Amino acid sequence: MNKILLICLSLLISNAVLAAMEGHLNDGMVNPGYYEKPVWFKDSFLELKTELDDANANNRQLMLYFHQDGCPYCKKLLDDNFSNKEVVDKMKQHFDLLEINMWGDKTVTLLSGEEVSEKEFAKQMKVMFTPTLVVLDKKGHSQLRMNGYYAPKKFSAALDTVLNQSKKDQPAFEKQPELLANKSKEKFIYKGNDLEHLINTSKKPVMILFEQGNCADCNELHGDIFRRLPIYKQLQQFSIAQIDINSDETIIAPDGQKISQKNLAKIMGIQYTPSIFFFESGKESARQAIFRSEGYLKSFHIQAVLDYIISKSYVSEPEFQRYVQRRADKMRADGVEVELWK
Repeated sequence: MNKILLICLSLLISNAVLAAMEGHLNDGMVNPGYYEKPVWFKDSFLELKTELDDANANNRQLMLYFHQDGCPYCKKLLDDNFSNKEVVDKMKQHFDLLEINMWGDKTVTLLSGEEVSEKEFAKQMKVMFTPTLVVLDKKGHSQLRMNGYYAPKKFSAALDTVLNQSKKDQPAFEKQPELLANKSKEKFIYKGNDLEHLINTSKKPVMILFEQGNCADCNELHGDIFRRLPIYKQLQQFSIAQIDINSDETIIAPDGQKISQKNLAKIMGIQYTPSIFFFESGKESARQAIFRSEGYLKSFHIQAVLDYIISKSYVSEPEFQRYVQRRADKMRADGVEVELWK
């Protein structure tokens, strides 16, 4: 059986599957896993070394796209980003995109030659959000990772950082010169500059918000999502600090070093604002974040992230999407309507 026939059979089988991992989408939204994908997506047997060699030979870069059925952020990526001429032109000219279902059973042949399922590969890659996109360099190392949805402008800027080698060491978002006008006026935001002390002495888990001036998504987070009563109540169970990724102001980082807010953001690999990092409280907890949210999220998923930390479910369930699925199922069983995109 030749490869073309196998690809056709694979597509027929995948189009017959109708399950949605996170549940029912709102009216007018269809399962993004079974959209007719753009013609420039690459048909593949998911043999990563073969695909990487092919990309290198054609002076292109390999991009892995992790998605799941019923994911509204994947739908938004397909509808908004992959219909945007600037984004599509860059993708078609410079990237080979391989789609990987984070719950799928297709075989992925790793660079080492080991064969694993799509879902095992997603687990090894620590995929917590969909979409997650990973751009590989010529040796197969991760050069850029976008955990979650980026709007077209930020998505295009992230691609530019990969394509423009002179900017290789810059963060993968469009840098804005504007500083935050002032620290957030919410009373629950920590006003000090010693993050190590905050984490060491807090009796609650610590949330650190990495933000910047002229950030529409930051404004939505504070002006809308944080003002919703269920989320506002959840926030009271955290100690919360705010970092301006463009500021030269010196702070004490979670690991105790004195550093500018701007350089801390660079060290932490911030590629999107707002990014939210979570730390357990206590003296031994400051060096490693227990969880990070680095893409655009609506209210349902922000609540899920906060619940995940508050309940310490990350200890027993390291795969965040499985936690989200069980949470959504329980809500429906309790008669609560699950709205993914509000």
